[in-house]
Amino acid sequence: MDELWQMLGDPFPPEDLGWRVEAVSKDGKRVLLARCVDAQAVMDRLDEVVGPQGWQDRYELLQAPGAGGRYAVKCRLTIQGVSKEDVGEGESLQAAFADALRQAALKFGVGRFLAGEKRWVDQELAGDPQTLSEGVQGPSSPEKLEPQVLIDRLLERLKQAGLGKQAAQIVVKYGGYGRYPEETRRLYGELRALLKGSAS
Repeated sequence: MDELWQMLGDPFPPEDLGWRVEAVSKDGKRVLLARCVDAQAVMDRLDEVVGPQGWQDRYELLQAPGAGGRYAVKCRLTIQGVSKEDVGEGESLQAAFADALRQAALKFGVGRFLAGEKRWVDQELAGDPQTLSEGVQGPSSPEKLEPQVLIDRLLERLKQAGLGKQAAQIVVKYGGYGRYPEETRRLYGELRALLKGSAS
């Protein structure tokens, strides 16, 4: 088991790293950036070390944002029968899912080598705060896949229609965008059905 935990904690290549906003100064002019691992890289590491069947993640929506608020999501990550939990936050639901997974995985040593790598920067230098708050940021960040973009648009429309909570519950059921293309398609279908049902 010691070897397994050591493999989980191995450093990641630079292309899998980015920055996330951890705090904003009282005057709103500076942000505290913390180095982090891309959530997809975390899932890939878990698959590589224990196999896709060797880990499970479950999520619970703790907070949906009010005016100007943030999503809060709890992740329970189980690896080889050992479970640990932590909470993530984000301006979008998907950002909160990604942050929760990273925080829970950190308790297993995944990405712990980055602990303490933080810096305060001017808001303008950090880039668009809306974008930064949605997860890993920087030139190495992968663009969202088209299905994910479509799902994000659907979620925004459902939120505007007053169905944000119901939509969030569906997303929680799939653990985000879904781990496989078939799950992503089913998620999209359920969200579309919810939107169509509200229009009828």
